Amino acid sequence: MQLYIDATGGIAGDMFAAALISAGADEKQMIQAMKLAAEKIGTSSISTSLTDDKAHRLHIEITHNDGHLSGHKAYHLLEDIFEELKIEEKYQQFGFKALAVLVEAEIQAHKENTFLTDHIHAHHHHHHDDTDHHHEHKEDAYLHEAQDILIDITGAVMGLQLLSAPTTATLLAPVSFGGGHITFSHGHLPVPAPATKIIFEKHHLPGEMGPIDKELCTPTGSALLAALNAKIGEANGESFQAEGSSRGGKDLPIPPLKIQLI
Repeated sequence: MQLYIDATGGIAGDMFAAALISAGADEKQMIQAMKLAAEKIGTSSISTSLTDDKAHRLHIEITHNDGHLSGHKAYHLLEDIFEELKIEEKYQQFGFKALAVLVEAEIQAHKENTFLTDHIHAHHHHHHDDTDHHHEHKEDAYLHEAQDILIDITGAVMGLQLLSAPTTATLLAPVSFGGGHITFSHGHLPVPAPATKIIFEKHHLPGEMGPIDKELCTPTGSALLAALNAKIGEANGESFQAEGSSRGGKDLPIPPLKIQLI
C-alpha cells in the first residue's frame, strides 16, 4: 500500500487527522484517541463536520492547564498516550519523529530570531550507570503555538494505524504555503512561519508560495510530512483503496487536502 498526499491547499495537523477519518479511519476511535491526548494538557471538545464539498473538518477546542509545554514533557506524554492506545511500534516511531522534527525546528527558529529566545530553555538529562555519573545538557523549546501537537500527532498515528497505512508518503504536487503574515504571541511574521521554513529546507520538502494570502501550511503539518519522509512523485495509476479530503477551520477558495491509499 502507498499513501499519496495532495496538499496544494496546504496542510495542518488537524487537517491530516480529518483526512484520515474521511478515508475511513473509525471516527469514534479517532476522537477518543485525540481527546485522550488533549486531556493530558487540559480539557477539550472535539467533533467533526462535513463541508459543502464533502470534505471532513475537525473542530478542536481546548483549554490548556498550563501555557508551558516543553518538547521534553511532550515526548513523555506521547509515550503515555501511545501505551494507553496500544500503538504499534512503527506508528510510534513515526509519531516520535514528527515531534522531534518540530522541536528541533523551533529551537533553530529561536536561535535565528532573537525575539523568540524567551521560548527556549536548557534541559538537563541525568544519566546513572555503574562507573559514572554525568549531566547531559540539551536545549529544549516551549511549544506555545504548537501545544496541540500532542492531539495532532495522536490523530495522525491512530488514523494511520486504523487504516494499516504506510508511514511514508508521496506528494503529488508542491505544498502550498499561502502568503501574507501570521500573528502569534511574538507579533507578526511573514508566511511561512520560521519553523515551517526550516522543516521544508532541512527535510527537502517541495513547497511554493500562494495561492492566497493566508497561512496554509503549519509547522505541525510540515513536521508530519517530514516524519512521513514525503517525496514528490506521481500516482502509479492503480485504483485507490481509500481516499479522503479535509479542510481547515475556514472555507477558503483553495482545494481541500486530499489523501489516497493505493
